[in-house]
Amino acid sequence: MWATVCQNAGVMAHGRHDVTHPLNGIPSLARAATLIRSRRLSPVELTEQCLEQVERCDETVRAFTTLTADDARAAALRAEHELAHGYWRGPLHGIPVGFKDTIDVGGIPTRAQSHQMDGYVPAADAASVSRWFEAGAVSLGKLTTHEFAFGSPAWDVPGPPARNPWNTLHFAGGSSSGAAAGVACAMMLGALGSDTAGSIRSPAALCGVSGFKPGRNGIVRRGSLPLAMSLDALGVIARNVEDCAVLFDALADSRAALPRDRSDTGRIALDTDLRNLRVGVVRNFFSGAAPVSDALSDAVEQALPVLSVQGCRVVDVTLRSLQDWNAAGMVLLLAEAFALHAPWLRERMSQYGRSFSDAVLLGATLDAGHYVDAMHARRIMAAELDTVMERCDLLIAPIQPGEAPLLEAATQWGFLERPSYGIPFNLSDNPALSLGCGFGPNGLPLAFQLIGRRGEEVTVLRAGHSFQTQTDWHERSPPCPLPGSLPAIAG
Repeated sequence: MWATVCQNAGVMAHGRHDVTHPLNGIPSLARAATLIRSRRLSPVELTEQCLEQVERCDETVRAFTTLTADDARAAALRAEHELAHGYWRGPLHGIPVGFKDTIDVGGIPTRAQSHQMDGYVPAADAASVSRWFEAGAVSLGKLTTHEFAFGSPAWDVPGPPARNPWNTLHFAGGSSSGAAAGVACAMMLGALGSDTAGSIRSPAALCGVSGFKPGRNGIVRRGSLPLAMSLDALGVIARNVEDCAVLFDALADSRAALPRDRSDTGRIALDTDLRNLRVGVVRNFFSGAAPVSDALSDAVEQALPVLSVQGCRVVDVTLRSLQDWNAAGMVLLLAEAFALHAPWLRERMSQYGRSFSDAVLLGATLDAGHYVDAMHARRIMAAELDTVMERCDLLIAPIQPGEAPLLEAATQWGFLERPSYGIPFNLSDNPALSLGCGFGPNGLPLAFQLIGRRGEEVTVLRAGHSFQTQTDWHERSPPCPLPGSLPAIAG
């Protein structure tokens, strides 16, 4: 049976597969950290490799809104100097990263893909950015998002939408799209994004990388533009789960309480022993009014035995319908987003793109009664989820219905046309992780999400990392698009 599972699920039965990486030889973050600390890789060399990937790929992928190449080179040189003098800040020292363009980096414009932000240059770093800089990270710049992290890809905003690096005719996901696309192409080794209804997990899934959303209080949000404050969380995107753990570790508000690796790497301990963990598959999220594709359904079914062989007990569970979760979630999101943007909507609506303003204006149709009802439903459904998780350590659910759709099919009203698989776990505030589990018939990535109990971020990361030690989906990389291959799509 194990040999069959290995063959079907891309599992490494006898060591690692030899997978070709068209990534200019750029290692994963965790591997790069080891090489940098042992002085076998220079932060300057690594930063130049990433900048070469930017030059090679970003004309077509459009991951960056602001590239700060000179600042990155200066920061890499400082890291090199510190390391040469025996000063090692930790696993992020000398690692190139990027930031979603809703998160402040001092002295660099925060545009949020909106003309509303024209001329805004923050004086100080966001709290999360400061922590990565204190850990020695090298910033390459700001990354493409949807306008104020909501709506759909738009062409009437300051910059073009990011494109899926596996096929630039396809959607990169929203709204941390530049972060996922840039990491997939190794333009950077990790990125910081935000997630209100799946905005880290969805682009990570569609671009074939790993995306982790901790609980709302897992990472300090000060200095990040809000969308819906009761749903927003910051999170990380990286090539694999081990890398996500390194990124999260440097940001976690409760860092001292996280289990440490016994070696001198300074990393979170990611024990791969999953024996006795109970994993519940939320079957009703895979079917019903928002069914997933046959390809994704098959890929998840083939992934489950990997967890079983590692010692997990996999069972089926049922949650309240996805439509109920989305009804409450969208009322809260729209009401809170409208409350934040109402003054600008009244005074200078023309500065918004059509996709964002039309969507957020729906919040004007909601009143206090709608909001109270949604909050009440939220409490009930979160309590029901807690009851289910009394008998499960982790849940498995979809994060996208299948492969990335065509970019031109990502309509303005897509968030209303199909329920979000991500928003339930923003409502409940559970940590959630997007994991690749295969490829669809069009050669684009497929993924599912792992969900843990509130406050148990490390359990989620540990299980995801363990899954990736036995599979190789995360090791596959897109062919870097060549300059001039950008398809024309009418806005």
